[in-house]
Amino acid sequence: MASGNLSGRMKAVVCPLLALAMVIAAGCSSGANKQTPGVGGNTGTAGAGIAGTGGSGGAGGSLPDAAAGTGGSSAPDGAAGTGVAGTDGGSPDSPPDVPVEPGLIIQEDQPGFAAVDGKVYPRQGSTNVTGYTGTGFADGDPGMGKTIAWSVKAETAGAYRLVWRYAFGGLAANTRDAKLVINGVTVADTVTFAYTTDWNMWQETPALEVQLAAGPNFIQLAALGASGLANIDYIKILGDGLTPDNPSFSLTVASNDATAGSVSWTPMQAFYPAGATVMLTATANPGYFFQSWTGDSPSPMAAATITMTKNMVMTARFLPNGTVQDPALIGYAAVQDDAGTPYLLNGGSLGPTVAATTIDDLKMYLGSPSPYVVTVSGLITGADSVDIKSDKTLLGIGSDAHLQGIELSMNGSRNIIIRNIAVSHVIADGAGTANDGIVMTGAMNVWIDHCDLFSDLTHGKDYYDGLVEIKNGASFITVSRNHIHDHWKVSLISSGDEQVGDTVIRATYHHNYFHNCGSRMPSIRFGKAHVFNNYYINIPDGSGVNSRMGAVVRVEGNHFENTENPICWLDSSKTGYWDVTGGNTFVSCTGSQPTTSTGMLTPPYTYTVDPVGDVPTTVPAAAGVGKL
Repeated sequence: MASGNLSGRMKAVVCPLLALAMVIAAGCSSGANKQTPGVGGNTGTAGAGIAGTGGSGGAGGSLPDAAAGTGGSSAPDGAAGTGVAGTDGGSPDSPPDVPVEPGLIIQEDQPGFAAVDGKVYPRQGSTNVTGYTGTGFADGDPGMGKTIAWSVKAETAGAYRLVWRYAFGGLAANTRDAKLVINGVTVADTVTFAYTTDWNMWQETPALEVQLAAGPNFIQLAALGASGLANIDYIKILGDGLTPDNPSFSLTVASNDATAGSVSWTPMQAFYPAGATVMLTATANPGYFFQSWTGDSPSPMAAATITMTKNMVMTARFLPNGTVQDPALIGYAAVQDDAGTPYLLNGGSLGPTVAATTIDDLKMYLGSPSPYVVTVSGLITGADSVDIKSDKTLLGIGSDAHLQGIELSMNGSRNIIIRNIAVSHVIADGAGTANDGIVMTGAMNVWIDHCDLFSDLTHGKDYYDGLVEIKNGASFITVSRNHIHDHWKVSLISSGDEQVGDTVIRATYHHNYFHNCGSRMPSIRFGKAHVFNNYYINIPDGSGVNSRMGAVVRVEGNHFENTENPICWLDSSKTGYWDVTGGNTFVSCTGSQPTTSTGMLTPPYTYTVDPVGDVPTTVPAAAGVGKL
């Protein structure tokens, strides 16, 4: 989810968990200073025929809720009043780190914290999140199977109990449950992380009993859903004889197709110490070729060396000889990292071609785990969302392929092409499950090309939502040669100011024809985007390219005409940045029209910027359906 920078690694502090009778006044708090319990009230005076004086209330902590001492009896020589000890006045937002039984707490960046598939905030970025203890929290990347892990030594084998302090905000439907794996064995299919309503609201999970081995133990949570894990503040491990261990990491190596090629690696072991190097080898079978290693350390080399810095997954991608990528594809969709490691995007070309004539056909073919090229001719109407799994091509035939009211959704999928099709009038919160035109959540390597995307301006701004939404870590997207018009909120990249995990987003928008729109062309938070050779006209009341929350956008070779705020920062608490070294044209525009760069972005792929003077003619002529 949400997320954040230590100026250096914090001094490791792992608090031993002591018995209930003991109170540690200093040294083990990882949040605000822990308040001590109040002391008992004074003893009331003995009654001499009148009531004794009540003892004074105990001195509480920051919440002084000690009761006053009770009064003495009204009888002669009545008993003295008794004071009542004040309770702990610690803030409810800073729960005590010292549990009531032996054990230990492991914070992020402390001994025993192994890794997270994501970031530790605020060490690795800014964050608006509050309420965590220690110096930060772990924020996993979106995606099923994303992990967080800890390493601990136990003096003896036996039963121990695990507790996590976490936060789960955003949408409750984006569940954050996890599988628990200890020493490579799944010990709990589901650990439930209940919705906390807000990323600033933290709570502990119920204690979960597990078996630990004598000696080193590797504890790992793996996300069960596409949204990833909850934000984790700490793990609490209850039991005797526990000490943190040096970080260890898991490595998963696989082939995308066992019939196409094989993989090997050395050394081969269950876990690897931090900094260990591993040699990977991919060998293609006859009739196939090795395209690249995909995963946590992409490489175009069949023999690649990786360094273990976290839990890693590496997959060798083999393709049949003769598999090619459409030469028209330009931009981030054709790479898989900032080094420009190629990704051969071929959609469903390795599967059969089928025709869809109904929304049920679309759901069946596009939702299949098998590759397909799905063609559409004419109009298909509906009000539902259609889920698109990996390795698919959705291709309109001719110039009249049209999905009306239907959302196209990609949730954690990869290698998708959507071309030559109109998507329109998708009502937000309508009768069905549809909400946006095209939405990518955690998806990768998606190409949206020569489409017609629109609604109307006769309804209010919120009647329709977005046309192209890129969020929750979706990355390596190209949006090209589309006709985008008559819509209020066009394309949002990252769905909120707290979605710091969206720093991984990379998107290219080129040769699109935008007209009669309101805003978000695109609006981007956190990630990086390349926007070139687009034609913007009649955007009189809103914005064009809106860079927010630290995003960096290279904006070059675009023609803006009758546009308010062509390149700007709006609607967020922190600015983004723009690289305008390539130059843009502004005609009859108002508001922010920068000609000086505030940031720098060098796209990791080859491209050519057309003369900006040609854009008003060449872009409309080639954008949209029926112009492949």
